[in-house]
Amino acid sequence: MATFAFIYAHPDDESFGIAGTAMKLAQAGHTTCLLTLTRGDVGNWFERTVGSWTPNDLAAERAKEWQAATRVIGFQRATLLEWPDGGLGQADVEAVTADVVAFIRDTRPEVICTFGPEGAGSEHDDHRATSFFAVRSFFRSAQGDLYPERGSAHAPKRLFFNAAPFDAGRPVAAMTPTHIVDIRDHLERKKQAFECHRTQWKDRELFNDILERRRGNEYFHLAIDLEAPAARGDLLA
Repeated sequence: MATFAFIYAHPDDESFGIAGTAMKLAQAGHTTCLLTLTRGDVGNWFERTVGSWTPNDLAAERAKEWQAATRVIGFQRATLLEWPDGGLGQADVEAVTADVVAFIRDTRPEVICTFGPEGAGSEHDDHRATSFFAVRSFFRSAQGDLYPERGSAHAPKRLFFNAAPFDAGRPVAAMTPTHIVDIRDHLERKKQAFECHRTQWKDRELFNDILERRRGNEYFHLAIDLEAPAARGDLLA
């Protein structure tokens, strides 16, 4: 049995993107762990007027929603950090990396899943920053002389990006899939996980549209595989 670590930016990212896969892995006996880098304190609150809450109010509510969603999905480990929502790309690079490295060394996954550098379709700056930190930490977690105070070295084997097949009806910038996961048996629970994020119900229509378009699948792009032989041949051959 393997350990899979999922690294994302905001509460609800896990429900939108990879909830079905995480459920399927847990059902098969694998260990699943989630790291969310921000509490999502910037943005709108469904059915509330802008200015009627503070960022701390929204962060506290979204943290509760995140906890409920992670229980529905069944992560064995879940960690919510407090890096700045909407400003992850401007955060201290070494400090964020150290936190992600600590999570990897603590959970010791064989496989890491995260956003692609394009931001997984939405092109959100926080999503792109999360991709950067996850890839950076993938390699640095294996180097014992880096961040020695954040745990003993651990070398993950594979890193996947969220991906999506091209859809002419909803063209977005996204990684071409290399792996497809059939999550049809987990669709209802995936919906339940998203429903936990009540403050974000403004995205219900988008969530359901994506679910329908992907027809019971979640998609991934294998970006790093340390156990595979190096690719050979001329790119243009």
